[in-house]
Amino acid sequence: MVFRFPNITRSTNHQDGFTLIELLVVIAIIAVLLAILSPALRKIQSVAKRVYCQTNLKQITIAWHLYLDDNDDCFYQQREANHAYGGWGGVGGYEDPCDYPRFLNPYLQLPLEITEEDSAKVFRCPSDKGGEFYAEKAYIYFGNSYQTNLMLVGQNQLPTETIEEPWKELHGEINKYLENLKRTHIAEPSRVLLVGDNNWVDQWHFLDPYDEYTWHDKEYYYNMAFLDGRVDYLHIRKGLYVTDEYCVMPFKELKALARRLQEEIEPEE
Repeated sequence: MVFRFPNITRSTNHQDGFTLIELLVVIAIIAVLLAILSPALRKIQSVAKRVYCQTNLKQITIAWHLYLDDNDDCFYQQREANHAYGGWGGVGGYEDPCDYPRFLNPYLQLPLEITEEDSAKVFRCPSDKGGEFYAEKAYIYFGNSYQTNLMLVGQNQLPTETIEEPWKELHGEINKYLENLKRTHIAEPSRVLLVGDNNWVDQWHFLDPYDEYTWHDKEYYYNMAFLDGRVDYLHIRKGLYVTDEYCVMPFKELKALARRLQEEIEPEE
């Protein structure tokens, strides 16, 4: 018996795979999908960075309270304390970074003096884009992406001779409270701003131009930590010492005066 097998030989002219038109259609579909998804992915990435920044601020606030616990509730009030309270030395903020030991660092398991940029990441905002008066990121320039409230730390006195009324009157009253300021002197820590994205101070201060450097995608909004440890994403308003959402000026006794003066000179949004 003879077995015959079917002829299964295929033409050598036929090849498996995509045609050029099919390939172009697939590429076009992928491009459309990327165009649709990219804004959503960028938004997710931006939110993730903002949350990471808020986590940094929570840790820094805890470190502040540990420092206050160890120092009879007294805030650190020395030159450059608004920037040099923590972080690394930076490249341009100070004549000699060693003159300003970062006193909050040990409360975050870091040495007082850090010369390496990558060694103080808790003080670096992932969205840090720098500011009006320095080309580098704040973290690179100051050694710290976050600035503290000048009415809690830093120099003991606010200027009175170089500013006009009504702010001169308010600063004179604030100065009576600033020396040897203690945490126990602040009646509403849940409303007082402690520390936030570096440029918030420029945005708030009535003598400075409006901040044009948006770190978290929304103009005039900043990650801010309150003295009680709460962190929020806030609209900081130019020149307002007291608002319904927050207080820059920490003294309850002067809030009525601040509100009255703010009503006389309504700042721009």
